[in-house]
Amino acid sequence: MKWLEHFHKSRSAPCSQSMFTIDTPLRIEALEQRYLLSAEPFLIDINQVGTSSRISNITELNGEIYFQVDLERSKRQLWKSDGTSSGTQLFYDFHDQQQSNFSTYLTNANGTLFFQAYDPLNGFQLWKSEGATANAQIIQPQEPNHAFAHPQYLTNVGGTVFFSAFNSTLGKELWRSDGSSSGTILVKDINPVGLSSAPSDLVNINGTLFFEASNSLGQGLWKSDGTSAGTQLVKNIHQNSHSQGIDFLTNVNGTLFFAANDGSTGRELWRSDGTSLGTMLVKDLWSGAESGAPSFLENVDGILYFAANDGCSGIELWKSNGTSEGTLLVADLLPGNDGSIQKSSTPSFLTNVDGTLYFRAFVDGLGVELWKSNGTSSGTQLVRDIFVGEPWSIPQQLTNVDGTLFFTANDGSVGSELWKSDGTSAGTQLVNDFNPTSTQAASPANITNVEGITFFTADDGVHGIELWRSNGTSAGTYLVKDIRNGAESSSPQSLTNFNGMLLFYANDAVTGSHLWKSDGTSSGTQPIKDPMPDSIELHTSTFIDGTLYFKGSDASLGTGLWRTDGTSEGTELIKSLNFSLGTITNVNGDLYFSAEGDLWRSNGTYEGTYQVKAFSGVGPLENVNGTLFFSANEASYGTALWKSDGTSGGTALVKDLAPRDAPSRLSWLTNVNGTLFFNAVVGISDHELWKSDGTSIGTQLVKEIEDDILTGLNPKELTNVNGTLYFRAYRRGIGYELWKSDGTSQGTQLVQDLRVGKDSSVRTSDFANINGTLFFSANDGNHGYELWGFVPVEQRALTVTGSDAGEPGIVRIHDLFGSELASFSPFPESFTGGVRVATGDINNDGILDIVVAAGPGGGPHVQVFDSETLQLIEGGLNNFYAYDPLFGGGVQLAVGDVNGDGFDDILTGADAGGGPHIKVFDGQSGQVILETYAYDPGFTGGVRLAAGDIDGDGKAEIITAPGVGGGPHIRVFDGTTGQQKTGPATDFYAYDPSFLGGVYLAAGDLNGDGKDDIVTSPGAGGGPHVKAFDSERGELLQNFYAHSADFLGGVRVSVADINQDGFGDILTTPGPSGGPHTRVFDGKDLDDITNFYSGPSDILDGLFIAGGISYIPIEDPAPTSAPFTSPMITTKEVSPEGITLENLAKKKSWQDDAEDFFQSAEEIDKLFSGLGIE
Repeated sequence: MKWLEHFHKSRSAPCSQSMFTIDTPLRIEALEQRYLLSAEPFLIDINQVGTSSRISNITELNGEIYFQVDLERSKRQLWKSDGTSSGTQLFYDFHDQQQSNFSTYLTNANGTLFFQAYDPLNGFQLWKSEGATANAQIIQPQEPNHAFAHPQYLTNVGGTVFFSAFNSTLGKELWRSDGSSSGTILVKDINPVGLSSAPSDLVNINGTLFFEASNSLGQGLWKSDGTSAGTQLVKNIHQNSHSQGIDFLTNVNGTLFFAANDGSTGRELWRSDGTSLGTMLVKDLWSGAESGAPSFLENVDGILYFAANDGCSGIELWKSNGTSEGTLLVADLLPGNDGSIQKSSTPSFLTNVDGTLYFRAFVDGLGVELWKSNGTSSGTQLVRDIFVGEPWSIPQQLTNVDGTLFFTANDGSVGSELWKSDGTSAGTQLVNDFNPTSTQAASPANITNVEGITFFTADDGVHGIELWRSNGTSAGTYLVKDIRNGAESSSPQSLTNFNGMLLFYANDAVTGSHLWKSDGTSSGTQPIKDPMPDSIELHTSTFIDGTLYFKGSDASLGTGLWRTDGTSEGTELIKSLNFSLGTITNVNGDLYFSAEGDLWRSNGTYEGTYQVKAFSGVGPLENVNGTLFFSANEASYGTALWKSDGTSGGTALVKDLAPRDAPSRLSWLTNVNGTLFFNAVVGISDHELWKSDGTSIGTQLVKEIEDDILTGLNPKELTNVNGTLYFRAYRRGIGYELWKSDGTSQGTQLVQDLRVGKDSSVRTSDFANINGTLFFSANDGNHGYELWGFVPVEQRALTVTGSDAGEPGIVRIHDLFGSELASFSPFPESFTGGVRVATGDINNDGILDIVVAAGPGGGPHVQVFDSETLQLIEGGLNNFYAYDPLFGGGVQLAVGDVNGDGFDDILTGADAGGGPHIKVFDGQSGQVILETYAYDPGFTGGVRLAAGDIDGDGKAEIITAPGVGGGPHIRVFDGTTGQQKTGPATDFYAYDPSFLGGVYLAAGDLNGDGKDDIVTSPGAGGGPHVKAFDSERGELLQNFYAHSADFLGGVRVSVADINQDGFGDILTTPGPSGGPHTRVFDGKDLDDITNFYSGPSDILDGLFIAGGISYIPIEDPAPTSAPFTSPMITTKEVSPEGITLENLAKKKSWQDDAEDFFQSAEEIDKLFSGLGIE
């Protein structure tokens, strides 16, 4: 069955008013974004052993339970248990492959276990087992043309397993199997000609299979006796609807119960006896068009139990005997309301165990815990508070095994593991902890690039701190070698790239601390033989012409400058200086370093190693295009910025940043395209970012973030990535996060607040630029310190227009300066009803997507195009009908992330003739998140809409205005629940209430307060009068005419940060009878950013307008390198009419090239020959 968890809340008094919530899945993800200016960082979580085994698919077979256990590196296994720790064992590990992937749908058919599983040779297939691991085998039909894959919804009917599976010719249809090849056959091609009927929610009712499927009439209730002729439609509950699904099919003593939507009563409780006449509504739980949304239907001794919302009590536990009068609320576990919102306990995972109903529910003070009920209010009780207090144990996978309830839960100490219960608190116990490992984070450090491979140190909770490598993917991130066997740490340090080989310092506990080398393999990771200095510091080293120079200390030889060619014989002391050495820097083949506070130089020989100039202290050194820059303390100036050509006379002061009595400190000197950047403390001010071109006047403060001089930016880990400076820096209210700078104050900006709030995410000193990808260690608050990556991108501002009715529908794309980049026609040339446009990132590839819908006469057809390829996007919703295909009134559009999952969703509004009917479609799944009417359903002027986060909670709200014939009444609704929002700018009239020409809308943050503001414009008859309202205070931010005030064709608006200054800009185009005059106004001061014609100037039909930022990966010029990303983290958008970067498009990456390279043994031999690898 479809798993829907309803966490939406209802209004406090919905019984007398119209409200609009429908099925709303649980989506909890608060990843607020601030000032996202470049690519999205992505996570590689190394410590995946963690504390949770991630158990699922629990199924009873012959008195034992079988279930799936998810392990590290995507490996899944099949386990079984008799309810004891010793009797809980691995049952089957498919081919013992790391990529083997036991999957889902465990089904017991007369003592044979059927299931879907994956192995590398066959993909996802149907398997069976008699209960012994040796005979687990794949089942495929004898008929070669009937090979199938991805079997789903396995259901036992009298010893025959029915399931839905995909065939390349037939699509996804209904199949059956008796466990033999000859008995595995297609039941019926319900939706022929290559289309899929997609059977789902299969259930056995007294030997007859019932299920949901689609044919040309839409989705309906079907039944089957296992033959083609006996597979028939029972009833099409919502005629011609392909989006109103039937789910939660449940057998109660031979009567089928389910949830369905007939198009008038919302999603409610239905029943069926297998005939069309006997398929009927049981009760309209939430009276009217709103949905009671029954879910988790369960039969307990002939009584149906379920969770539902009647609009008065919130989502609570109900029961039914199949009649309207006998359908009653059992218990309101969470009564009362939170302001205007009715509270809900949201029962789920309802399970019958010997006549007692078990379920999980939320109650204040307890969180989500295990409950039971005997069908009465007083008999509905908490079983056990497993995770004591407000934290949630979140019981899942509730399963009855011979009268004992098995489930998974988290008690706060061992993570999510297997539990069992007899219905008492004392009898609710942990069965087994499958991953009894440490909860500590991996804490990656010492990140180092060696020929495109990322080496680093980390602790996975098993091996201690050891050497790891990564190619930028989770699967390609693994331990190189456990140098110090067991849980103890070898603690590799000073990781250094040496001629394509990694050198580092580690302690194996046998021979002590030594210099090691590694080619990235376990066998190729070995110590370099003695003699070696007693201690070395490779982090201060430098590499010149095949030789590594480093600082070493030896008991007999003292401290000095060493060198190595990677062999024992080629490792030697150059010169013993017997005092401390600083970082070694290469400038034109010569070594520079500090020793005992002075500046030194070496050409690699004893005689060529000498002091350049005496100081009282020398700080960090940096080579900037052949000139050495450094900080030094000299008697006349104190600590200041210096440069040197390698001679005493050529060593000169660049600038004394502070007077002699006001000390300064310099650190993190970094060259970016010939400009020196550094961190400096000047006088009483705190650490700030500075830059220098080598002259006194050209040495300047880049940006002072805080007004308080004692709270500086404190930039650290300054790193050059493709000509842009990246660093971690501090800001009050945010902590240490990732920043970037182009050397200007305006261009010095926060990249992203990874750990939202005042806590820091980036607090360690490990940044590494590897082929254009910045790797660093960070903590987002959820995973501990783990390895992150970041790819810079080019940010391309685009404006998009769609023609209005009267000419062939054309979409045009323009750059910031009004140059037309591309155009296309999404509908047939003969269609002249116009094209409505909106923009966003539906599939999270970073490229701006263009959402289009047909105007009047075109049907409610919505498509999503990639702005680069002009093709339908991949990886997201791209082509669908928003309403009944026969509706010809046109569709209005908006785009925004309403559920906070990081993917933009598509909002549609019916235009004239359709009523104020709004629908919200999940951008990934295409499921309807919300369906609602913004005004009286009897109003037929249509509705215009926008999406914007007006309250700063990371989720877009729905902003509405009536179409022609309605007043300029602006309303704001919650994007997932449909609740009317409260606040000064959530329910108001934008113009004179008597104006009936309709209003167009846009939303974006015009004033930089982190909340999207509302922009309005009138339709035909109202003039080009644009207003912008502050969403927090309701005040007017802007009030102007976009075109001549006497033009009465109206104006269309959009908001996007076109000039990329962090504030939304207002985009306008005229309505009908106006030329294609496109304008972009600065949202702060209405300065004219750009002004052009989108199309021939003599076409006067008007335009629709949208805009946004497209994020194009900056390709690294190296021939074997290109950026890569991983789709892991999501955030909210800044401007819902524009775009925020979620993840970049997957292109051939440096790790792909590296893998190709390492496939060649000849190239490997060539690379490592002569480097002393044994």
